[in-house]
Amino acid sequence: MIDIHYALQTCDTKSYQSQKRFCGDDRTELSMKSVKSFLQSIKYCSDLNKDVMHNIAIIDDHSTEKLKEYHKKCKQDFEVDNIKIELIDLGDKQGISTSIRECYKWLDVNGKNLVYQVQDDYVFIKEAIYEMIDMFYQILCETESQCIVIPFNDPYLWNAVYKNKAAPRAVMVGKHRYWIQCYDIGCSFLTSHHQFKQHWDLYDKFLHLTECKDRGLESKSLNYLMTQRGILGLVPINSVAFHMQSDFEKDPYIDWKPIWDSINVSRG
Repeated sequence: MIDIHYALQTCDTKSYQSQKRFCGDDRTELSMKSVKSFLQSIKYCSDLNKDVMHNIAIIDDHSTEKLKEYHKKCKQDFEVDNIKIELIDLGDKQGISTSIRECYKWLDVNGKNLVYQVQDDYVFIKEAIYEMIDMFYQILCETESQCIVIPFNDPYLWNAVYKNKAAPRAVMVGKHRYWIQCYDIGCSFLTSHHQFKQHWDLYDKFLHLTECKDRGLESKSLNYLMTQRGILGLVPINSVAFHMQSDFEKDPYIDWKPIWDSINVSRG
């Protein structure tokens, strides 16, 4: 059986995002919809393959009681034999850097096969988790390399960082869509536990730059995974999750609104 560990960071009382989000200002609604879409995607994956064990920690950083109660409902609704959900309250610890570090620590200690740090401002399509895992193992079987898989193909990078800049990029034909090599990631990515444990110096640097509010934090830390340490990073050409931040991150080709509206959070 494959064991996958997910550390889902949640907080609806503070935000590192300074610009207005294109989905609206209700941070609790965003977190609830993100959590629900993620768990629905886990369930879809578990229904297709019973030989995968999904271990989820919802690591909460001073959220409202409404969101904490919602987490409890989600645990009741989504836990089955091969989906286990643990609720962790950070207590007196708080802040984005601290909560990400706690997610990384939990993955480090508990991880076995694959690990994925997840944030609560991504909305997933139901096939997302299945396709991400499938792509990781496709690359592992074909090349014996342990890649990094990111669900969101950030249009801002293609409009700004990559625009008119020649860079070699491999295109992979997955079972369900094309995937393209990337050199830029955020703190949220899926990879092997073995590989995850090897690069703590870059995570430390990223978290330090986060505390300093350095705008180029990923380019000075996590991106080195691809640019200096030879790891293959992959994103789907058509995203399987959407980062619900400013208009700069809005996908120009996929309408997010029907996906957003389809997520009912009146019940876990």
